[in-house]
Amino acid sequence: MNFYKIKVFFISLALLLVGVIPSASAQQPIYNNLPHEVRSVLNRSKISSYGMSVYVHAVGSPRPLLAYKENQPRSPASVMKLVTAHVALGVLGPNHRWPVNIFTTGKIQGGRLTGDVYIKGYGAPDFKTADLRHLLNQLRRRGINSIKGRLVFDNSFFDTLNLNPGAFDGKPYTAYNAQPDALLYNERITNFTINAKGKKVSVRAKTPAYNLKVVNKMRKVRRGCRPRISISRRGGQVTATFRGTFSSRCGTRRYARVLMNPANTLYTAINNIWRNELGGTINARFAKGKTPAHAKKMATFQSRTLAQILPRLGKDSNNVMARQLMLAIGAKRYGAPGTPRKGAEAIGDFLNKRGLNFPELRIENGSGLSRNARISAKHVSDLLMDAYKSPYRNIFMQSLSIAGVDGTMKRRLRSTPVKGRGFFKTGTLRNVRGVAGYVKAADGKTYMVSILHNDPKASSRARKSHDGLIKWVFWGGKRQNVAKGY
Repeated sequence: MNFYKIKVFFISLALLLVGVIPSASAQQPIYNNLPHEVRSVLNRSKISSYGMSVYVHAVGSPRPLLAYKENQPRSPASVMKLVTAHVALGVLGPNHRWPVNIFTTGKIQGGRLTGDVYIKGYGAPDFKTADLRHLLNQLRRRGINSIKGRLVFDNSFFDTLNLNPGAFDGKPYTAYNAQPDALLYNERITNFTINAKGKKVSVRAKTPAYNLKVVNKMRKVRRGCRPRISISRRGGQVTATFRGTFSSRCGTRRYARVLMNPANTLYTAINNIWRNELGGTINARFAKGKTPAHAKKMATFQSRTLAQILPRLGKDSNNVMARQLMLAIGAKRYGAPGTPRKGAEAIGDFLNKRGLNFPELRIENGSGLSRNARISAKHVSDLLMDAYKSPYRNIFMQSLSIAGVDGTMKRRLRSTPVKGRGFFKTGTLRNVRGVAGYVKAADGKTYMVSILHNDPKASSRARKSHDGLIKWVFWGGKRQNVAKGY
């Protein structure tokens, strides 16, 4: 060993002794296997631990409490929304708002607007009927009472033309499969109500569109509530046919379907609000296109802030909002139009610059509603730690479901001391169950907990074992009867 190598050896030894370089033992988990209590619950539930990955680490601790298959890439389901939310806060900022603007290239004379009116969206995740009403009211306050020309809908800020709403599971009309749009309106949802009054069954579309036809073939009976809904398309026409039986004992039933492009529903809503609520006249043809650079801005709506929107993402596990955020991240980082590819690359770039190198990460749409998405339990925990140490800790944590209190965790752990002290994002798909977040434990420490479970029985049988492990973490890894509430 020459002099240089000897010098390096002693310098490294000194740094190790003072803790600048962590020792190998400091990186080893205190436990490297599932607790006996958790394995017992798995055995009783007749589910294997083979597809389960766990990583638990306390803030400020040099060693993880538990690491079990923590580096194995897993399908995370909606746990992936943690990645989207954290990156959105870092890239967009908690005070970010999305505008929806009305422009015109027409002329205004004597209260009459003649010419093209453009409605342009920039990806607002939460644009609803009340917001549209506020937007149109601004035109009325400018003295406009009549519109004649074209209503042109501009969603060019995102490029989503190739997205297939039925690609995930062949159910394109379900609310959870709603696709993103720069001019998203009411989350694309068309709401229907069914009730039996008099001798007939009434079917009504509460959010109609000009190209939606509702066919009512329901039969009224004394007992039974068995409506069936079928959807057909012909050209630009969408037909929703209601069949089956319905009785007055059924009350009012509500059904939500994703049937239309947002522009179709917006066109009908603008006509209805302008005529029936604001007392104006309108004679405008439907069109889609880009807003010319010389168009004059007439009205603007600003969405709620990202910080205000995030609880819908986390607590309610809103898929289309997560998709909107991922596209917005891509547009912010690389310019419009926002695309899934830009969003995924922007997310990876942000994480890498934060020192979060996740080579196994596969993020398809930001929501976790994917069979291709992958991340490891350790890297979910690392992301949670980074979010905890960020300036947006409170905003991030407050967007998560509180154990036993609200969101997707409302009915979980509510008879245990974890109630009100656990903050989680859950995820469930066929063959997938996951939960990840924070536990404010009995020992005063805050633990990052990440559980990803991929198994044919995971979605139906794994919850008790996951809750048991969370309780075990709450007690700092001490032996408890985790199979029971206490």
